[in-house]
Amino acid sequence: MKVKDIILTALRFVGREDISQELLSVGYAEDADLTDEQSEVVETLLYCFNSVEDELARCYIPLETEENLTSENGVYDYTEFSLRPVKIISVKSAGNPVKYSLTAQSLITDSAEITVEYGYAPVKKTLDDDSEFSSLGVSERLVAAGTASEFCLIDGEATLAKTWESVYRSEIENVQRTRLSGLHLPPRRWV
Repeated sequence: MKVKDIILTALRFVGREDISQELLSVGYAEDADLTDEQSEVVETLLYCFNSVEDELARCYIPLETEENLTSENGVYDYTEFSLRPVKIISVKSAGNPVKYSLTAQSLITDSAEITVEYGYAPVKKTLDDDSEFSSLGVSERLVAAGTASEFCLIDGEATLAKTWESVYRSEIENVQRTRLSGLHLPPRRWV
């Protein structure tokens, strides 16, 4: 799911088909012939998209990864991670869990080589990037509705913002319900 497609959907949601038609007619966003006002709308929507993607990752649909790291002294600065960690899930060395502590700048453990599983915050995107949620069952409509809601708040359209916020929250509930329905709990057996 491309960011550009999400922005195009959000543009339709907020009634700016004039901009969406121009963006559709060109291959890359940089090639679009937009006025200053139209460019500002697209930049604001992109800002809103990045905010929504960050909110989804931090609050509703965590993004997780696993990474192997090495350190001579057992101090692993967060800047050494390939992505921006927001939550450490587990730390292992040679497949076994190890004790660790966290500071504001680093993860500290006694092991020189670790495998760390962590939740991360998405990096800021441009129109030509892919969304972090492309493979997680998140629809374009969900992200576009959140983006449109944020944009309407910035633009002073409180009623329209409330409408798109409602759609956004409903779509989040659907995704969470679908993710929970995939869990299997074995039946209780009474002896």
